[in-house]
Amino acid sequence: MMVLMDICASLYLGRKSSNEADKKELLWLFPFTLVGMVIGITLLINAPSEPLLVILGIFAGANGLRVLTKKKVDLRTPISKWWAMPFGFFGGIFTALFATGGAIYASYLEMRMRDPRMLRATMAFAILILTGMRFVFMLVSELLLHADVMLLAVCMLLPMITGLWAGSKVHSKLSSSSILKIYGGILLFSGAMLLLRELPKLVRIL
Repeated sequence: MMVLMDICASLYLGRKSSNEADKKELLWLFPFTLVGMVIGITLLINAPSEPLLVILGIFAGANGLRVLTKKKVDLRTPISKWWAMPFGFFGGIFTALFATGGAIYASYLEMRMRDPRMLRATMAFAILILTGMRFVFMLVSELLLHADVMLLAVCMLLPMITGLWAGSKVHSKLSSSSILKIYGGILLFSGAMLLLRELPKLVRIL
């Protein structure tokens, strides 16, 4: 369902930013992403859901804390492009499993690029490409070929479009620090709620 919805959202956001994106950074990053996505889709098909959801809760909560406690620093020397290997690999795994690899790619690109406008454009274009890759993997693995998934995605399209429109309006009126606080708060809350729901299930299984 998220893949189908993300395709619509990323076509809207990524298409507008493609001309300003630094595609050379992504060409170096995505081969490692592909390897990670193969592993991620394999886990998604074969691994039990409870431990995967606990991992997602930990990841979301930890990333929320990172965003909320992050201090603005002046990047003087970009990190080596070889860091694309671990960032791309783990980003691919989390993208295939949970569609949450964007935070990992954003962290890498922040440490490679100085221009905020180019960073936003590159990240938006990266999400467009990642969504297309996830769509292909989901088709090949037949995870998309279910009528109930398609129907639910169609039902969610109107709320998603409304949210995109509202988010675009609000985004222009908020400072970057306010946006980060909202983003971090949502991640921390959703991660905590997921852990409260899934940890007791995992304990019973163990």
